[in-house]
Amino acid sequence: MSRSSVAARSSRFQVRSAWPSIGGPVLTSAVLFALYLWTLAPSISELHDNLDSAELVTVASVGGIAHPPGSALWLPLAWAALKVFTFLDEPAARTNLLSAICMAAAGGVLAAATVRWRPETPGWAGAFAGLLAGLAPITWAQGLVTEVLALQALLTAVALWLAPAAAEGKRWPAFALVLGLLAWNHPTGLALVPLAAVAASRRLPPRRDRLPALALFLLPGVLTVAYLWLRADAEIAWGQTDSLRGIWEHLSGSAYQGAVDLGTAPQSLPETLRRLLRQLPPPAWLLVAIGALALSDARPRLAVALVATCVLLIGFVSAYRATGRQDYLAPVIFIAAMAAAYGAEEAWDWLRRRLRTRQVVLAAAVGLWGLVGVWGVIVGDDVSRRGDTTLRDIAVARLEAAPDGALIETSDDADTFGLWYAQVVLGVRPDVTIVDVRGAAPVIGPGAR
Repeated sequence: MSRSSVAARSSRFQVRSAWPSIGGPVLTSAVLFALYLWTLAPSISELHDNLDSAELVTVASVGGIAHPPGSALWLPLAWAALKVFTFLDEPAARTNLLSAICMAAAGGVLAAATVRWRPETPGWAGAFAGLLAGLAPITWAQGLVTEVLALQALLTAVALWLAPAAAEGKRWPAFALVLGLLAWNHPTGLALVPLAAVAASRRLPPRRDRLPALALFLLPGVLTVAYLWLRADAEIAWGQTDSLRGIWEHLSGSAYQGAVDLGTAPQSLPETLRRLLRQLPPPAWLLVAIGALALSDARPRLAVALVATCVLLIGFVSAYRATGRQDYLAPVIFIAAMAAAYGAEEAWDWLRRRLRTRQVVLAAAVGLWGLVGVWGVIVGDDVSRRGDTTLRDIAVARLEAAPDGALIETSDDADTFGLWYAQVVLGVRPDVTIVDVRGAAPVIGPGAR
């Protein structure tokens, strides 16, 4: 046999061997993206009683500064989406599409991370984890509207994918960069600190990687501070970020510190847990318990770090006194989906060893994926925003009905941000001034100048 034929056969073998590790995540992302695209909001829309989507797309359209902590890393991406996705007529639909892309990619990366944490895990189990995470009501909803949390989900999945390598002293520059992006994109990213601490305690990065890792970890913070300072005089800019003190107050969310009440956390904990339990189909939680034991055997220290991350986020959500706080449970859902995949793998192996009848094993496989399909139908019907332009239409109608040069006073986010979007982004009635009487939000319109 010639060397060329041997090389060709070797190449084909490598392609076939790589396909399960690549094909599973790609297929997972494709399925999720198709579902998100079908149920995507066509305009501004609420996410768990919040209308931040209208504010964020409006601020992104003018390169401004959003409400604390400012979303300085996400806003340039959203601005780019507004310029690139012009095949969509509605501006908000373009930034909604950005969320769908990020969340679908997060599901695929989580599928790859699930296999990486336990290399003996088959590709189908990774896909099971990615689909479970992406079909959860919280994460699915985040993939349909304009929000920074879809990007946060993608960064979380990438951090989980890199963590096993970091625990072996590898890929620390990339891991540090992702951790920095997580922390500066949204403060809840700090909940992954235990994962970084355990990874570092297992094996420090090589000396040649330590300085680059530190620099890359700090880079997102430098970019965030620079953006807040440079855009302090933007058309729409929350806070006074033209000074270091103002930047610190904006980043620390001093205006929201009263919203965190540790004293009420114990009373709110049962409701937080109920919301979390609704994110996966009930039978999957049995698989989570089985899979958690399997993961603790494979990577005990990293498993403890994941538990710590879950505890921190559950505690924060329980203590946070704001609508939509359940959205911060997304990383917990991702971790639970990974555990469910390991539990499904363990249950599958048990069935194959004890029930050698093909029909029974096939029925189990159909049942497993049937569960995912039925869950997708149930959740999709509940979270779908397809065809819903109600909030935009209300805002446009209100502006059009206002007298010439009117001043509209608002007192809640739904009114304020909907009117912002209609006027600034859609160009409806630029002669009207919009004032939120609560005083924190910028004034929009001629009265602001």
